[in-house]
Amino acid sequence: MKKLLRQFNVIAIILMAMLVFTACGNSVEQLISNEQLTMEDFLNDFDYMMQTMEDTFPYFGVVERRLGVDIRGLGRETRAMIENYPYSLEGLASELGISLEDMPELDEQIFWSIIRHEFFSHFLGFIHTYPLDSGLYNMLQLPYSSPSSPLYTSHNHHVFTNPTSQRFYQKQEDFFNTLAEEKGALLQFIFRGYPPVQVPSSIVKTEIIEEDKIAYLNVPSFLSFNVNTNDTLKTFYRNINKYEHLIIDIRDNGGGSPDIWRMLIMKPLWPERNNMPDMPLYAFYKGSKLGKSLGAENLKIEAQNSRNIPETDYLLTMTEIMEANNLPHINEDDVQDLAYGVRFNTSISNIEWRHMHQLRIPNIFYPFYGKIWILINGNNYSGAALFARHAKEMGFATLVGEQTGGAYTTSSGWFFALPNTGIILRWDIDYLTDSYGRALNEFPTTPHHSNRPGMDALETVLQLIEEGSF
Repeated sequence: MKKLLRQFNVIAIILMAMLVFTACGNSVEQLISNEQLTMEDFLNDFDYMMQTMEDTFPYFGVVERRLGVDIRGLGRETRAMIENYPYSLEGLASELGISLEDMPELDEQIFWSIIRHEFFSHFLGFIHTYPLDSGLYNMLQLPYSSPSSPLYTSHNHHVFTNPTSQRFYQKQEDFFNTLAEEKGALLQFIFRGYPPVQVPSSIVKTEIIEEDKIAYLNVPSFLSFNVNTNDTLKTFYRNINKYEHLIIDIRDNGGGSPDIWRMLIMKPLWPERNNMPDMPLYAFYKGSKLGKSLGAENLKIEAQNSRNIPETDYLLTMTEIMEANNLPHINEDDVQDLAYGVRFNTSISNIEWRHMHQLRIPNIFYPFYGKIWILINGNNYSGAALFARHAKEMGFATLVGEQTGGAYTTSSGWFFALPNTGIILRWDIDYLTDSYGRALNEFPTTPHHSNRPGMDALETVLQLIEEGSF
């Protein structure tokens, strides 16, 4: 549970750039804006955030059932904390050696700290919920705002390029650097020791565990692959083609683009091209004007790719979907918050050459007729969690390890900017279910074989192979 709340997931097909923090010699006082926002401005931003969640976020019930967090109740508590600042955080300040008189005034950075640490921290990363810090903003700004990027939408372009957000994140970067140099209590008070975002390695590792029998492939991230990775996989697949077992280790893989595992792992290794299940998923959206428009835009985007092919060119009403499909396990309380939806076909057979050419991914084919194992754990989110689920449900591999973390979605990310501070927030807008109506984020993928006592997933799978237990 603790790992689930701590983990951040960033889905990106192309990681364009990461701008590192640079030193700044300005004092903290010099970084404070001349145009101070008022308490009313901050409360209006918070109310805007909560209303936007009401309009677009379909997981209030799932968060409460799975994590025990009442988001609406937590919102009321956090709003009161903002309204009663600095007294509401006097205890924390005192623990850090900051007196009430020396506590900083409420500004954009304190406001960000409160919503980050007092609100989102209770369900952070679950269903991609988090406020961006300057590190994430610098990482994501170009991929989500550039018209040439496959992640581009007009909605997200405005979020990342509006002047208010740009000013906030430049100021936060400078502010963090100054506090990091001083290494004082204020750094802990505002950022709580929260480190800058680091891009995980995308370098795959291969190993021969037993000659002519057991091969091993470690994939630490699905954020981006390069030409060297493509060549490595092609050579590896060719060399182990006649092996009995292939172990694919995605433990601690926080996610990334589903296109990578679809096009570079499942498609090349799948032995029966004419026998690929259609893997239906249902995505449901809230009935507000914004919820419906973003749902319709998401449908249009996915129709241009191969990950999720919509069965209709438009959103259906909940009544139409429920009458046309048997979804016996859909949560009746959650249905009351949903208004529109679509059925997606997510089969690997959707992939065409044009899709691979668009992403510059080579079309390789080395069907593997041996046994494929995938090692998973609770740090598998987003694209990695989807890989585990697809592999299990499509019969591609046997899963070994721990239950995945979740954060399933059909989109590449939707973001929202607060009007007064410019703080950018993210959460998923699609309530995703399987063909029986079960919410994937409430019921994450479980392994076929759990870790044996005293063993990790790799040790467990090697024991299973030795015993012939498969």
